[in-house]
Amino acid sequence: MQKIMNSVKDKQKNITSPTPVLAAGYLGPGLRPDHDADWQEDLLPLNVDDLVLEIVGQPMRRAGRFIKMVCCGALICLKKIPSDLLKNKKIGIFLSTGLGNVDEILPFITQVFKHDGGFPSPNQFANSVSNAAAFFLSRICAINGVVLTVSQEELSFESALWLAQSYMAAGEIDCALVGGCDVFTPTADDYRQRMDLRPDNSRTLFMGEGSSWFLLGKNDAGKIGDILPVLLDCGDNGLPVLSAGENILWECSEIISSTGGQSKHRILLPGFRLSRFDASFWIENGWFVEDYLPCCGIHPTAAAFGLVRAMLGPGNGCYVHYNCHTSGRRAIVAAVKS
Repeated sequence: MQKIMNSVKDKQKNITSPTPVLAAGYLGPGLRPDHDADWQEDLLPLNVDDLVLEIVGQPMRRAGRFIKMVCCGALICLKKIPSDLLKNKKIGIFLSTGLGNVDEILPFITQVFKHDGGFPSPNQFANSVSNAAAFFLSRICAINGVVLTVSQEELSFESALWLAQSYMAAGEIDCALVGGCDVFTPTADDYRQRMDLRPDNSRTLFMGEGSSWFLLGKNDAGKIGDILPVLLDCGDNGLPVLSAGENILWECSEIISSTGGQSKHRILLPGFRLSRFDASFWIENGWFVEDYLPCCGIHPTAAAFGLVRAMLGPGNGCYVHYNCHTSGRRAIVAAVKS
């Protein structure tokens, strides 16, 4: 993997060629495929077993809730294309998650480290392995290519998307199934603490969950849109001396200009780390704003939900998702609907 990353690093930083989106699908806290359902934080997490029967077609034995959410979200996406479309294709799975399978990992750790060692159950051990969910998905979908789990806190999905584009640019794969999944981990206060959410570094919204997926390919036939650049940046190099809001506006405008999207409606998808987000400022500067977070709640891979939902929604134009890490690292993803 390191060899591939090195070979495309410089090229990918300035990539402008679009990556076709062949299909997309998502689950939110209401567990209704591709729907924004009413939900309440104090009712989460909802039972996912009925959804598994509907989407997978049979119970998933020896799998925890996180694994079930991963597989259901990905299959919602994959079922939208003819099965023979992927025949003889080299396919990669890129699962992103900020917190992973916490509900299964915590009992395992507690058993081993807090109770004189002990012997956790085989199911606890199997579910605690970092790549377990991606493995389950590859087995269900009969995908034998590269299978990776990417975890970079709240920039996990953007990192997975960047990595998938890198593998495709290097010719290692023909298609990429890229998704983000994080599940509600009671209690809500513990959830916020794990994500280091405070009034000064994030928006004040309910906690949530999601499993949202893109199938990317190289063929424009039948595509529903394109993923444009994925910018993962460190520090403030090259930024003009502007206020925080003006800097973000400048960066998003620059990424649209670099991809020739100036003539399209510009639509901002604001991430949850934009603690001082002011929609009126963007509207006054010629942008539309689509605030998706009330539909899914805050979770580390909410960016995946926002982008997939935008690709499937009724609007049209150039969507730009902006989020940042508490360290200052920025992530910008641009996408255009066909």
